[in-house]
Amino acid sequence: EAPSVGLTETLQSLGFETERLKTGTPPRVDRRTIDFSKLEEQKGDEDLKWFTYDTRYHKPREQMSCFITHTSKETHRMIEENLHETPTYGGWASSKGPRYCPSIEDKIVRFKDKE
Repeated sequence: EAPSVGLTETLQSLGFETERLKTGTPPRVDRRTIDFSKLEEQKGDEDLKWFTYDTRYHKPREQMSCFITHTSKETHRMIEENLHETPTYGGWASSKGPRYCPSIEDKIVRFKDKE
């Protein structure tokens, strides 16, 4: 999905006030650029649950797996060196974020003793 380039500026030109939100949305990655052989596959549930009981909306789709990966000391170093580029640590968003699922930069800052 393409980014909405210029949306904020357009809204501001119409008199809307805008602010930045901390969504914690992970970056989108093109699956063609990933070596999945180095990752641990985590398959989805075999018994799918739907958010509706109305069968008109049950459209079978191919289920995608999740893949577990781990960071390294080099990854931690890169994140630490670029904290100023993030909304929270860069100062243009003020939020603690969720305590149950901290962002990767929060994990690096708050859990320095972990690998």
